[in-house]
Amino acid sequence: MAQIKPNFQPAVKRIKNFQEIALGFPKKFMVDEAIRYSQCIDLDCDHGCPLGVDIPTFIRMVREGDSVGALAKIREQNDLPAICGRVCLAPCEKASCAQAADQAGVSIRALERYASDHGRARFAAKKVGITTGKKVAVIGSGPAGLTAASRLAKAGLKVTVHEILPLLGGTLRYGLPEFRLPKNVLDAEIEEIRSLGVEFKTNFSVGQSMKVDQFLREGYAAVLLTVGKNSLGLLDLPGADLGGVYYSQEILLSANTHFEDQFKKNPSPRIGDKVVVIGSENAALDCSRVCLRLGREVTLIFPGTPEDLKIYSDDLEHAKEEGLKIEALTKPLSILADAKNFAAGVQCVRMDFADAGESGKWELKPVPASEYLVEAQTVILASGFKTNSAPLTLGSQLLLNENGAIKIHSETFLTSIPHLYAAGDSVQDASSLVEVMASGKKAAAAIIKSLKS
Repeated sequence: MAQIKPNFQPAVKRIKNFQEIALGFPKKFMVDEAIRYSQCIDLDCDHGCPLGVDIPTFIRMVREGDSVGALAKIREQNDLPAICGRVCLAPCEKASCAQAADQAGVSIRALERYASDHGRARFAAKKVGITTGKKVAVIGSGPAGLTAASRLAKAGLKVTVHEILPLLGGTLRYGLPEFRLPKNVLDAEIEEIRSLGVEFKTNFSVGQSMKVDQFLREGYAAVLLTVGKNSLGLLDLPGADLGGVYYSQEILLSANTHFEDQFKKNPSPRIGDKVVVIGSENAALDCSRVCLRLGREVTLIFPGTPEDLKIYSDDLEHAKEEGLKIEALTKPLSILADAKNFAAGVQCVRMDFADAGESGKWELKPVPASEYLVEAQTVILASGFKTNSAPLTLGSQLLLNENGAIKIHSETFLTSIPHLYAAGDSVQDASSLVEVMASGKKAAAAIIKSLKS
């Protein structure tokens, strides 16, 4: 039996709108796909899920038609299943136990989405009463913050999430386009967490609104930072300061804060007819697909091989169907300027593997005499990020690693400031959604353990 693929909007239709691409998963298709799963019985197997979801059990429930039970089983370890079912990179699908007899991986992400969508109607989050009397502040409402808040609340702690922006969700709301993650899906997941007794405060700037010692004076036993990262871009790339050059966050933020018709008619920032996006992760692909929906000609370039792309295979194929041109093994050298000091194109060089010499290892190196120009009036930098600088206002005692990430104890998640913990993108290198969530989950467990001792 071949792998079951969900139904999607046809490329000729979806390229003209920002609506969710997936059209839903009929029950019969999902049952057939669930049957393909091998039902791994190895007790030591993690099934490739950083969150520890019991994949065999929830898939068996889907196969048996129990979507409510499947969702409940997923929620035991994953606090944002409807989101993961849409945008997770799904490392579980690469695990050996997810490979069917026909060698086609089982669509576990699609099965998770099916359980989330079809099990939600009758699934009510069980409200947890506050039993410990201890309070915890979570700074940031992105995937790590929401996951941690849910775990802390389920442990009987009084949790307040503080968000600097007007709406909740962090990168889930402002960094993912509607066609990948509909806002109503995100809102529903947040409401599940709110029903656990979690309080949310928006327009709250940590360090300006309140410092760590003030949180402690107000009775908080612990503070958890989950503030993510900001774009750094390729600042050493000549021409990065030209007009028409933008960071990926600028494009995605604009696309997510304007009505679709308004954004399509008058996009801000202004997008030229030809666009080059530099990057190899989801932010780069999302910016590319946003620009494609504006009717632009888009080229995605990056110096690595196609296998180096940290993008879900279906998303990549959809982008190609929509007209995205991908230039792998292409290193940007500089952004060239026109007469008005705006971007006119990106000077690039081809890359290929070459013997490094005595090491005996093959390395990617520029191909001699292979430079060429990719014309573009708009260049989007979607590569390179740094830790959000906002936490530094909490105090000079906050130590950072050499890469700019917040320094924490690997087991306790404590920073160099007492009672201040950190998790998510701000403490580790560029990570996938599920890895960020796992970090928030582990930090919550460490806080719970500390407050019980």
